[in-house]
Amino acid sequence: MAHGQDFDMKEYIRKRMLEITEPKDRELFKKTVGDILSAIYDYNRQAYEELEQRVLDECSPEQYRYAVYISMTDRQHYDETDHFLYPMRPEDTKEVKISCQDINDALAEEKQLKLYTVFIKGTATQVCRILRQEGRLFHGTIKTAKREYRASFLLKRNTDYMQMIEELYAVFGVNFQPWSTVCAAYLSKLADVYLCTAEKIRDNEEISRIQIDFEEYSGQIRYGMIPLWNLRPMTEKTSTYPNPCADKTNYEHQFFAQRLKPDCGYLVRDTEAEITNIRRIKGDLYITCPIERPCEWHLYEVHQGTGREKYQYPVLSNQYKESFSGSITEMFRRSIKTKAEMARLIEAFDYGDYLTFCGFELDTKISQECRDANYNMDSFLTDELRTGDSGQTLVIQFTAKDPANYLNEDIMSFLVTQVQRIFPDYQCIGKII
Repeated sequence: MAHGQDFDMKEYIRKRMLEITEPKDRELFKKTVGDILSAIYDYNRQAYEELEQRVLDECSPEQYRYAVYISMTDRQHYDETDHFLYPMRPEDTKEVKISCQDINDALAEEKQLKLYTVFIKGTATQVCRILRQEGRLFHGTIKTAKREYRASFLLKRNTDYMQMIEELYAVFGVNFQPWSTVCAAYLSKLADVYLCTAEKIRDNEEISRIQIDFEEYSGQIRYGMIPLWNLRPMTEKTSTYPNPCADKTNYEHQFFAQRLKPDCGYLVRDTEAEITNIRRIKGDLYITCPIERPCEWHLYEVHQGTGREKYQYPVLSNQYKESFSGSITEMFRRSIKTKAEMARLIEAFDYGDYLTFCGFELDTKISQECRDANYNMDSFLTDELRTGDSGQTLVIQFTAKDPANYLNEDIMSFLVTQVQRIFPDYQCIGKII
């Protein structure tokens, strides 16, 4: 008998029935055995699926409701009617206009002028090596309708979007939600372009184009890119007058369900407020705090995708697979003691199309090649209780499904960051073999 998820009881009974040569015996078998076994099998399978769903509902962490998805698009492919991913910064949807006056003023004050942000479509190693050359100048031209002006430019790592992730960490704390590392692969590849020197431009001219020769990196530079995520900022005022709490100190601010979306999670962005409780009851949102009057609250509306959305770049998330193993991984992730348990943690994330965990080893040295290929996506966490004084490095080994994929090292860094949180006594690092 075949075993496994693909076993078909009805097909199995049909094949056994065909082995009976006597028509009367075959008909009797079909009525007494086939129909009864099929009914029992269908009943057991339905009961099992219902039980599995109940267990999943019990185990399913709130992380599913507040999972963060990130992708990229260029302005040409940006769809403002999309209700899943939104620009991290709405101003990115508009092209930045640089005037001759802006350039001349910056040059007169001997200041570097930020022009725009570019996306470096390269591996983590390549991006690290590009941005490590902080003083390297790239030459180019500033074109107007009348002539071209020679200029030099500089690339610096963009920190604006990673600052938003750091602020999101504080938001999760205010909302009493556990932090789950955001897969910020795309955000780590953003760089700001600065104008350093240029020939003086006549004030009455209008800039038509700024062209830069990034030399060996020219094929990896993408212009006009918009980072997207599934958090939509919004402002809502308390629906009714706040109700005093029994402690005679706090008040409960209520937001009616009809003003909120039932399939969305909500995070309060007011990190300065003294919030003591946040809960959702029958669609209504309740915020408990000492503020006694109705006021405006700044929220993040956390959207979930339908799976039918299509984007120019793959959507990356910090959500576990929607399975029983994925759910219990979040509950029991602190008990990793074996290779199998580490594999369960890593494989709980839906990145099998990029990397496969194959083992780990302890070492005392880290090569520069490994350092360039890794970065901690929770590097902004400065309040961690981590010793790291064992003198050993936990090297986590992976194999790549597509060695040429430029996101491999970033996905590896995300997965290693997950492991690092569980092994604070070691310095964790990833290696693709």
